[in-house]
Amino acid sequence: MSVAHTTYEKKRRRITLNGIFYASISAASFGFSPLFSLALIAAGLNNFDILSYRWMLAALVLVIYARVKKKTLRLNSFGEVWRVVLLSFLRSVTSITLLIGFENIASGISSTINFMYPVIVALCMMLFFGEQKSFIKIGAIAVSILGVYLMVSGDGLVAPGGDTRLGLISSLVSAISFAAYYIAMKRTRADKIEVVKFTTWIMLLSGIYFTICGFLFNGGIAIVTDGIQWLYILGLALWSTMISSFTGVKAVRRIGPTLTSILGALQPLTAVILGIIFLDEHLSVSTVLGISIILIAVMVIVQNQSKKKHFQDLKK
Repeated sequence: MSVAHTTYEKKRRRITLNGIFYASISAASFGFSPLFSLALIAAGLNNFDILSYRWMLAALVLVIYARVKKKTLRLNSFGEVWRVVLLSFLRSVTSITLLIGFENIASGISSTINFMYPVIVALCMMLFFGEQKSFIKIGAIAVSILGVYLMVSGDGLVAPGGDTRLGLISSLVSAISFAAYYIAMKRTRADKIEVVKFTTWIMLLSGIYFTICGFLFNGGIAIVTDGIQWLYILGLALWSTMISSFTGVKAVRRIGPTLTSILGALQPLTAVILGIIFLDEHLSVSTVLGISIILIAVMVIVQNQSKKKHFQDLKK
């Protein structure tokens, strides 16, 4: 084996390990969002307050980053404008419904239902966009439905003072809107917009939406002066949003979207573990089985999609 080949293999392994590290950080950091969100709710902030601070602060950091890196944030055409408006709306629906889910059912279960979005994407592509049906996809979708049934039949679903039906519906809507976000991104080719510009506008518009809603429905946004509450806000906006987004991009560049998505299973697992430790949530055997089945079904869907894309690329 030549010295050059040995050097290349070492570099490739290092890049892969870095990618796995970034993907793990991305997924795990996002898994902290229910913990920070519920802490802010317990402190008296409402959903619009929390999401306004989350998205506006994250957008502010990205604006500063763009200025330092001399990246333009200007939207160059009406096409870019309507794409970011549409996708920011879908992203906002995802965040508000997921937060309602956290309030009303166990946060780990709500996070797991939201993590089903690749399954919903696969179902929608087959039903509405003419994508070829496959036994693997249909089987994974059916198995994931079984997983949901097992989760909701366990006694670890209920959150103190929560509305279980509202929590389940909201969590499912969050998964559907997140799936719609990814489908719309691909179908409108919004993923071709420069990543920093695109992400900044998604976060900024989301923050604006929730700030407007706060003034319309609650008379304004709460002014936070407590230091502990600011730590929770910073944790949600920076750790669970900014760091999660940036490390996710770095992971995809190093190990590709498939392995990054599979390692994304750490997100609901992190939420489950933190819920047990800090939120006094507990899991029954059927709940654990349901979560496991859903995670496996998602991984099968992701892996199947990757193989299909690879085959299509070879045919070109």
